[in-house]
Amino acid sequence: MDETLNVLGLAERTHELLMPRAAARWPKDRPRPTLTVLELLIDGTPFLDMVHARRPGYSLRSPLWVDYPRILQSHARALLGEAPSDLAVEDPPDHVALLMCPSCGTGGCGVLSARLLRPSGRVQWTDIGRQVPDLGDLGTLTFDADQYSATLRPLAELLPCGD
Repeated sequence: MDETLNVLGLAERTHELLMPRAAARWPKDRPRPTLTVLELLIDGTPFLDMVHARRPGYSLRSPLWVDYPRILQSHARALLGEAPSDLAVEDPPDHVALLMCPSCGTGGCGVLSARLLRPSGRVQWTDIGRQVPDLGDLGTLTFDADQYSATLRPLAELLPCGD
C-alpha cells in the first residue's frame, strides 16, 4: 500500500492582534498592532485554516515569527527535531509547537502541538492538538524528510547558534 505524503510549505501572513472590543476602541490615527509569521502550509492549505475549520476563532498563530529571527530560528530547529520546543510543562517532550499564543509566544500560555516522529525517510506529525478540546482528529500528517528539511533548514540557519 502506498503511503500518501503531504507537502510542507510556508507563506507569509500578517495577523491583526486586536480582539474585536479593543479594535473598536483603537484610535483611527494609530496603526493597529500586527504579527507577521511564516504560516505552515499543508498541501498548499494553511494549517491555521485547517484548525479554524474545526474551531472557528481559535486565536493561536504560527510560531515562525518573521520580525523576530531568534524565535523563528528556535521554532524551525524544534520542527526539525534538533532542539526542544517551547511547550507547557505538562506537554510531552516529543511534541513540537505548531501554533502558539500571538502575544507572548510562550508554550505555557497557549499552544497546539503534535508528536514529531522521524521514521526512515519520513517526518510525521501525530497526536495533533491533543491539548485542544473539541478539535477532533486531524489524523497523521506524513512528509518526505528531504522536502520537509529543505523547507525548514534555511530558517534554522538564519543566525549562528549562540548569537
